[in-house]
This record gives sequence, structure tokens and C-alpha cells, in this order.
Amino acid sequence: MKSVGLGTFGLLMHKPKPVSAAMFSWRPDARLGRILRYKLQVKKEPNHLSDTLDMLEYDEVLPISRLIYTKDVRGKNIGWYEIRSGQYLEAAWVQPVFNRPNPIDKEPIPEEGCVGEITVPLVPVYNKPGVRNIHRTFYYENTFWIKGKTTDENGIPWYELWDDLSGVSYFIRQHTMRRVTPEEVLPVRPEIPVDQKRIVLELGPQIVRAYEFDKAVWEAPVSSGLIDGTTPVGRWMTHRKRPCRRMVNEPGNPNIYDLPGVPWVTYITLDGVAFHGAFWHSNWGSVMSNGCINMKSADAKWLYRWTNPNVPFNQFYYTEPEGTRVDVVTGYGDTPRS
Repeated sequence: MKSVGLGTFGLLMHKPKPVSAAMFSWRPDARLGRILRYKLQVKKEPNHLSDTLDMLEYDEVLPISRLIYTKDVRGKNIGWYEIRSGQYLEAAWVQPVFNRPNPIDKEPIPEEGCVGEITVPLVPVYNKPGVRNIHRTFYYENTFWIKGKTTDENGIPWYELWDDLSGVSYFIRQHTMRRVTPEEVLPVRPEIPVDQKRIVLELGPQIVRAYEFDKAVWEAPVSSGLIDGTTPVGRWMTHRKRPCRRMVNEPGNPNIYDLPGVPWVTYITLDGVAFHGAFWHSNWGSVMSNGCINMKSADAKWLYRWTNPNVPFNQFYYTEPEGTRVDVVTGYGDTPRS
């Protein structure tokens, strides 16, 4: 099934830039940023009206320093990453990433497959081990269903990943991905009765909150539908989930996108509106999507674990008749209780 609700600034198929040799020298704890626009200005000050010092290109990866906030002419907070003294990038178009290669996976892949997560800034994708006849790149915190392992003629280990839309296989080097463990996707607060958990999504401030016994216990910024009504107001339910999904625009949709590896998908409607992680922008708190609720990957994962139904670890897709209640409201602080 093709999914809806991705960023209006969706990614076109493109020829990726070569991976910088610097990636092999970055420390695992180095704060890095991946550029999310085809031309992103480097500003002299954290201000859109400041002088432009340079122009960075899509998929460039570079160290980032502190995150600061300033207000624009409308009084809205705008985030900026400092990359050097006197050099700033608008944070909305930078994906925070790390470069954390993994040891060789010595355990067999379960017959039904398992979930894996990309742990380096960007990964070249191959249609066969060592043979790259496609132009596709996977990104940090993308999740995929690992189908198997193999080695090429030089003994280099590869993961075989299942494309959940086309059914074909893609291959990436093993060190670029880690297996997600059963422990890290265990349900959060499963002792709370199903009818005492609910989610409130406030479209005005672009905030989602989780409630237990009518008490807010968690909140996160989101980016919902750019056009009014694409994120539907009303009462819904988290009735089905999947840990990863390739999302492609619906036929006739002028916003062309093709986004493999969308992480931690929690659906609320039958036609595909869902909470999920987003790696194509960082513009949290602003409307961005075709209807889905974009979130930071870690926030989407928490919501995936906290809501019902609880997904068995070895299943790619899971649904039950009942789930966690979701109230989508338009105003500030409007949290219906009945």
C-alpha cells in the first residue's frame, strides 16, 4: 500500500554525492549535520537577513556545534546551528547525525527477518553486493527489514534489505547498520489500562501529548499537514503499526517523493495518516507534510512503544481492532476528555 502524508519538500530520486573521506575519521560522539536542501546558505549571523558566506549542497555532512534560537520578524523561534565562529546554518534544514560504524554481525538473521537501523550519516545502496547500478542513498536513523546477510567475492559482509513496496532486495555494507534489539522496542508503561491512555495532537502549536489517567506524561513537537484538513481533525485510534516503511506519493499527487526507511510508523486512519519519524527536514513545530505527523525519530519510536497495540518484535506489520485513542484538535490547550 502506498502511504500518504510526507513532507511537501519531499526528496526526488537523485544521484548522491560521494561520501566524504572525513567520515572515516569522525569520532562516534562527534555532532554532525547532514544538509537537507540542495542549496543551504551559511550565514554570518543567526539571521535570515545576515550576509551569506557560503552555500552548502544537499547531503553534505559536516560538524555542527551549539544550537541557538532567535526570533524572526513574526516573533517565531528559529533554530540555528553554529558550524564555526561566525558561521550559522538554519536548523530546519540540517539533520543531526552521528557516525557510528558497527562490528561485523556474527548472529544469523531470523527466518522471518528483523529490524535494522542506519547508524552512519548516509549509506550508498547497491542492487547486488559490490554492484551499484542504482542511484539511491539511505540515511541516519532510517529503519529497514533485514532479510539476510551475505558476503561479496572479496569477503566484505553485506546486509540484504527488503523493499516493502516493490518486494526487491537492496544491499548495504554491514558496518553501516545495527540490529534493533527486542529490549529497545518493549512496550512503554504497558500496565496502564488501554482506556486510560490517550494522545492529543494540537495542530495550532504543533505539539503532541500523551496522557495517562488524564495527566500529561510526555510531549513532543511535530510537523503535520501543510494544507488544512490533510491531518484530519477528530477522534482516531492507533490501530496498526510497522517499524519501517517506504513511502511514495499517491498517483496524481503533484508533490513527488520516494522515501525508503521511514521509521516507527503508527497509523491513525485507514488511508495511511500516521505518526512517524522524518529525516528530510528538522522544521519541528511548523506544518510540513501531506497529512502525516512528522516527528523526530526518537519521539516517533517512543510513541510507537507507548501506544497500543503492542507490536511483536518479529513482525513487520501488525494490527488489532482496538488501540490508543487519538484526539486531533485545532486550538491551543483544547483537550477533549469524553
